Amino acid sequence: MFRVVHRRLQHDVDDRGSALVSAVAVALIAMALASVVVTSTVVQARDSGEDRARTTQLHSAEGVIDATYAELEVGTPCSWPATGAFSNGSAPSRTEATATVRYFDATGAELTCSGGVVSGDPVEAVVTATSTTPGTDVRRTVQSKVELTPSAVPGRGAAIFAANQIMTTNAFTLETSLPDTPVDVWVDTGNVNCNSNVKIDGNLIVVDGTTEISGGCRVTQNLWSKKRLTVHSAQSAGLTTVGQDTMVSADATLAGGSKYGRDLLVAGAVSTWGSGPQVAGTTRTGVGAAGVPQYVKVGLPEVNYRPADWTGFANTGDRAAAYKSWVTSNAVTNNAPTWSEAWKPAGNKCTVAGDSWSLNGPLVSPTVPTVMDTRFCAQTRFEGNLNIKLRADLVIFANDFYATGNFQITSADGAQHKVWIIVPDPDTSPNGVAECNKTVGGNKSGNIKFDSGSLAIAPVTIFAYTPCNLETNNTMTFYGQLYGGNVTLRNSMTMRYVPIGIPGVSLPSTTPTASSGYRVDVVYKREVKAP
Repeated sequence: MFRVVHRRLQHDVDDRGSALVSAVAVALIAMALASVVVTSTVVQARDSGEDRARTTQLHSAEGVIDATYAELEVGTPCSWPATGAFSNGSAPSRTEATATVRYFDATGAELTCSGGVVSGDPVEAVVTATSTTPGTDVRRTVQSKVELTPSAVPGRGAAIFAANQIMTTNAFTLETSLPDTPVDVWVDTGNVNCNSNVKIDGNLIVVDGTTEISGGCRVTQNLWSKKRLTVHSAQSAGLTTVGQDTMVSADATLAGGSKYGRDLLVAGAVSTWGSGPQVAGTTRTGVGAAGVPQYVKVGLPEVNYRPADWTGFANTGDRAAAYKSWVTSNAVTNNAPTWSEAWKPAGNKCTVAGDSWSLNGPLVSPTVPTVMDTRFCAQTRFEGNLNIKLRADLVIFANDFYATGNFQITSADGAQHKVWIIVPDPDTSPNGVAECNKTVGGNKSGNIKFDSGSLAIAPVTIFAYTPCNLETNNTMTFYGQLYGGNVTLRNSMTMRYVPIGIPGVSLPSTTPTASSGYRVDVVYKREVKAP
């Protein structure tokens, strides 16, 4: 009996142990399944997070590429940002991105870039942007190749070139006689004070000075000023002070209410009052000098007395004797008094007038293009209603030139003719520098002045050149170009630009020789293998 009970008890104990083992086994299986589920969930969450991070990285890398495009339009960045990294979003999707820029010239050679300065002339750039997620090794890289075209203000050669300074006042007007062709006023050094109803129908380029505008002075195209620009008042009748782009490589003070027809780009700060300036385009300030297209001084070209440069002209022999004979023959033709200096073969031909006491009529040019040399005179003076009637092109070289008293240059036959009045640098061996008041061998470089109604009437065009002072005054109208050391233009003068140049002389271009940025044309933008 006891044995039966004992065996049953032993059997019961074994049953209870089996149930416990079974329960533990079930629990272990459940835990394993739960671990698999949790692990799968964690893996999926991590993969989803990495996918989100990779998507965010791609977007931020492309955004950095686009930001670099914008920087290339105003400068030459070596990297973007210049320091640190661009941070996008917040944890856990935050990314950090940077871009590097490699530049190449026209031969395909890579150029060095340091501090935003490229070692040569780039025509292409490759921008590589890499974006990462902090705390992970996940990254994506986007690369873009772009073509670079330098940003520049187009130039055509100056209508008026002032080596040192220019003054425009009292209703001076500069226009163009060529359809759709604006003109350039170039001031190489010194300051500009434009006032009293002056109109420049073109571009004003102040290469190394300040610019002041007041009293109705207007520039219908572009204005570029190296140093401070000051606009004292707004134009009347709602007119713009500058018709197109205004670029200042310094600070600017702009009158409240003054208008600007296109973009305003200022390297420094802008101060104003009232409602401030009205800018039709984009206003950008504080961009630094590198953010503004740059011009550099070129110097007034040196012009010397070299008759041989004037191909096709009567340019050989004694050109001073040719001038004296020309005046005398016209005096005889005009029945000038025999006692007049103009009539006398050995008379003073340095002062010639159209009045009866001198030439008694016009000075008619030869029928072939001719070079005349009046440098035997301390000053060549044309006055007293003198009319030079051109039958062919004419060049007059002088030490100093003064025209007054209704002096005119007209066409004798109604055909187009050109006249050059040149005070040359007296150097017999050119040194590349136009020098004022220099004396060599009895010849001295002096001034040119047109006064009291002097004019050149269409279809005559004129080029006046002197390394010293060039001045117009009192109701003068002409077509052509003016190049001088100091230039003063005033009192109801109207000039219409016609480019004629000087034989043997290379006139400087008015296109900027350095540019702060580029037009960016995208060749491709694509994802590449992360470095």
